[in-house]
Amino acid sequence: MIDTGLKGKVALVTGGNNPMGIGAATAKAFAREGAKVFVNYLRRPPGMISGITVDEAKKATEPGYPLYHAMHMKSADEVLQAIRKEGGNAAAWEANLTCAENIPLLFDRAESEFGPVEVLVNNAAYSSDPDTTGALTAEIIDKTYAVNTRATLLLIDEFVRRHKKNKRKWGRIINLSTGPAQYFNGQITYGTSKAAIEAATRAIACEIGPLGITVNTVAPGATQTGYIDKEGEKKWRPTCPMRRIGQPEDIANTILFLASDQAGWITGQVIRVTGGADM
Repeated sequence: MIDTGLKGKVALVTGGNNPMGIGAATAKAFAREGAKVFVNYLRRPPGMISGITVDEAKKATEPGYPLYHAMHMKSADEVLQAIRKEGGNAAAWEANLTCAENIPLLFDRAESEFGPVEVLVNNAAYSSDPDTTGALTAEIIDKTYAVNTRATLLLIDEFVRRHKKNKRKWGRIINLSTGPAQYFNGQITYGTSKAAIEAATRAIACEIGPLGITVNTVAPGATQTGYIDKEGEKKWRPTCPMRRIGQPEDIANTILFLASDQAGWITGQVIRVTGGADM
């Protein structure tokens, strides 16, 4: 069995309250490797997709947008319980990352619980519907970029500042993009907010490589985090060379590798984990 070198490391994972999500799968993967995991999250009522009520979300049992919303209405307790049941060590704090003052407070909380953060996984994201040409508003653009781009950059900046202050020699930053970031028609603001992170990954990797920090981005393809209904899965499956949609664990395994000792000479990369769908 490969030793990832993550035992005893402190990992901060944002956007980790959806039990079916990439953040939750990532938190569990790190905990299984012996890392101490601090989860950030923000509960969100239905609203991203028009026409879905709270009652509809709560009644949902099959994958689709109602269930997806139901998962995002949860706290991180279910995820923490699953980690602790397996003997892992995890804690969480709910905080809105669009409030810049919460960024240093989040690191303060994580440090108070476990010590200095050594691995940062920027998974928290926001998307809106509509998000297409002719329907864009300043509010949609500002809110999407506030979470997906601004918060990610501020989290990285705080991570690096504390890394220097503590005179640490090892660090990992893994950002989340999306497979079609460079051409996401129908999701203009979301796609471009993620494309910005891909560009930032390369620039920041050049700047902070001498500090012993690697910076990489994982761009998932269609991944079942609760939102893909049966019709959607039927539609996507033939477009993927692997003939299946992704599972959160597929993405988490890649993130785990990029955080491991084995990936110590990989930086500034965008890895598309899509089953080959976006080649």
